[in-house]
Amino acid sequence: MNDETTDAGGRFVRRAAQGTNHAPSLGAPFVESSNARHWAELIRDVYGGVDVVARTEDPFEGRLARRTLDRLETVELRTSAQEYTRTQSMVARQPSDDLFVTLIAQGEALVVQGNHTSTLSAGDFVFVESSRPYTVAVGSSTRLIDFSWPRDGIGLAESECRAITARAFRASSPLGRWLSPALLGLHDMDEGVSRAGVARIADGIADLLITAALELGTPEDVHAQWRGQYDEMLRFIERNLDDPDLSAETLVAHFFMSSRSVHRIFARFGSTPTVRIREARLERARQMMIARAHRTKSVSFIASQAGFSSLQVFSRTFTAKYGVGPRQYRADHL
Repeated sequence: MNDETTDAGGRFVRRAAQGTNHAPSLGAPFVESSNARHWAELIRDVYGGVDVVARTEDPFEGRLARRTLDRLETVELRTSAQEYTRTQSMVARQPSDDLFVTLIAQGEALVVQGNHTSTLSAGDFVFVESSRPYTVAVGSSTRLIDFSWPRDGIGLAESECRAITARAFRASSPLGRWLSPALLGLHDMDEGVSRAGVARIADGIADLLITAALELGTPEDVHAQWRGQYDEMLRFIERNLDDPDLSAETLVAHFFMSSRSVHRIFARFGSTPTVRIREARLERARQMMIARAHRTKSVSFIASQAGFSSLQVFSRTFTAKYGVGPRQYRADHL
């Protein structure tokens, strides 16, 4: 059994009951409403500060369902014509920092954020940020599905998010032909998926979406957006090379980032945390072995100072890098 509550920004969240280890429930019943005011309250329970305005003279109707897939939340809306607006004052009063994908499964919609406006038909989708004002207007008999991740776990710079939000991915585009069915299948997934399976599926979809986002609209100087964090991580690595447990997980814990975000930052500069740590350790050991100040130090001592777990690991890694073993290299350069 899950407890349902809202966070400080008014967003819907789920809390797993303590002591339960069952696979999460992927299904969720629809909540229906034929009262526009009640419907607006339901929407605000999910999205926080938004205005909801009906755009039809016909009797109002709305159906809403929510599902949780690890760090991913999905929300399905089936509604009459209406408009959702999140203003700057709402952002200030009820802040949140999610990046979500809005997929039109049926009908049509208009999405506006920043300087971008997109008109969507069935199968099309867009990115929207909750940390900035936006408007979503849907036509009658529209089925809309939102997929929401915390933005700090996605690994996109702020400028990248601004470049991609409210820009349409067409169902007929090369990436759309892959991702639209994948998103629908993810939302419609039945019971019986393990917790670990849910996490892998959600992360895999997130990675595919980021690939699509970067293909759609990458800022001109992406590296500049990440250079500061990357350089700070490299300095941290240099300061902690003597720690044999130094790893990508150390960076995740120290910089309060997700593992995916850390790896993505290194990937932007053509590397990985593991490779950079290994290269830095080898370079420190190489310099120490040929430095006059360390001429009397043993190779084993130098290996430990560079953070290698054993002399055997150091010798094997050094030989693979420089073509000769550490003792021979030292003899050749003194």
